[in-house]
Amino acid sequence: MFLGVIVAGCQTEIDVEMPEYEPKLVIEGTIENGQPAIVMLSKSISYLAEIDLNYLRDHVMITDAEVIVTSSDGESERLTFQFCPDAPLFFAFKSMNLKGKENTTYTLTVNYAGEQYTAETTIPSTFALDSIRFDNPSEFVNSDSMRVVRIQMTDNPAENNYYAFSVKVHCPDFQDRLWASSVPVAFDDKTFNGLTFNYEIERYGVSTLFAAAMSEEERKAYSRMTFRPGDTVYVRHSQMDYNTYRFMITGGSEAVLGSNPFTNPAPVASNIKGERVLGNWSGFASAVDTLIW
Repeated sequence: MFLGVIVAGCQTEIDVEMPEYEPKLVIEGTIENGQPAIVMLSKSISYLAEIDLNYLRDHVMITDAEVIVTSSDGESERLTFQFCPDAPLFFAFKSMNLKGKENTTYTLTVNYAGEQYTAETTIPSTFALDSIRFDNPSEFVNSDSMRVVRIQMTDNPAENNYYAFSVKVHCPDFQDRLWASSVPVAFDDKTFNGLTFNYEIERYGVSTLFAAAMSEEERKAYSRMTFRPGDTVYVRHSQMDYNTYRFMITGGSEAVLGSNPFTNPAPVASNIKGERVLGNWSGFASAVDTLIW
């Protein structure tokens, strides 16, 4: 009882005045072999801001910048702001003629609000899988209604390699529009350089942007990590340069841990040069395999 009185007597109200938030430019750009360049520009917002799709479109998305992509082999194009189903909000700056090539370096230049921002990324070579199949989630689980994807691959001993896997599912319940990552979102070959190894792929990190409009049953089906009978699963395996790898592992860690209010925010690596800017310009060398259950 005495201890309770002491603790109660030590409580003091503290009135904290939050500083006004100053937004930064966010650049999220990708270029992939055989695909156009896609660049999304936006303004960062306060952690405590209340947002919805209308707010994102009207106050966060940037549409009036100059965006130019130039390749190491002399191609150059000014991207146009247009409808883009591969962008989370359906619109982005996109190239019409320029498409990514393997073993090619691409420079991004963004001119916005009197400032210039630049970044460089390289698309390396694609690689082939040794095998790919549906498999049980573990040796202890034998299920007729649940599977993961199991791949086997052989690492190139002559290179420093940086890998990523992602999936799309098409089934009677839903069709993924955006690629969903696996875990980890990216990894290097330091522990298996030159070796053949197996890797388990699950569907992870799906976008929750439109989940509010789903029913509870739809959200449950959409958020699952494993694969079910009736699924057509597209598996994309990619290589990237070191700067893109750093961005993916730091950004992926923040996405997983950043929702915990008791953790400190982790710095997210970026290859973009400029003042008060976030994001990354990322190149990927990708190939896609299809599995049908």
